Amino acid sequence: MIKYAVYSFCIYWYFKCFEKFPNIRKSTVFVSIDTLNAADYTELEASNKLVTLKVIEDKSVTPDEYRVGDTITRREMSKVMMNLSYSTIEDKCEWKFSDLNSEDWGCKYAEAALEKWYIVANDKFRPDDNVTKIEALKMVMQAEKIKKDLTKEDWKEWYVLGAYNFWMLDKDWKYGVFTDYDTSALRWWIFVTAAQSIFLW
Repeated sequence: MIKYAVYSFCIYWYFKCFEKFPNIRKSTVFVSIDTLNAADYTELEASNKLVTLKVIEDKSVTPDEYRVGDTITRREMSKVMMNLSYSTIEDKCEWKFSDLNSEDWGCKYAEAALEKWYIVANDKFRPDDNVTKIEALKMVMQAEKIKKDLTKEDWKEWYVLGAYNFWMLDKDWKYGVFTDYDTSALRWWIFVTAAQSIFLW
């Protein structure tokens, strides 16, 4: 019991420190699971890392099937988000969105996200729409419980700056800070961003 109490105390104060000083990023004891040099984190490496964590399906034998140059639908992204969160997904559909039913494999992921408050309640989920960059980033951060930066007025900047503070995004490389919020996100960008959101002690 004493051992677990000590662990809990240490973890609590570590995160309080990280919350108070979000820009410490590279100086923190966290280490990126693949590399500290984000510029060297390739699309294929990110894809394979997400495979090892059971976030996406394994296509390492035929990597072209990762389709890193394609867009991704909100249906597909809801699955990525929920797999990132390591939530238990019940195989059910309660018709909480008018455009999703029990015949749609994406229903259980969208409804699970709704139950977790990762997404807001609306009449429609728009499962076949392409997910935008800001939507994808928000979903990843919700799943990984990464805090927004509320110092700006625009809610979209909350997520971009929050991701930057957490070292998911960087100003100096091609996966960096962005302002084209409503551009459709490509799969490679989502995979790299998702992989960068996952840290180990």
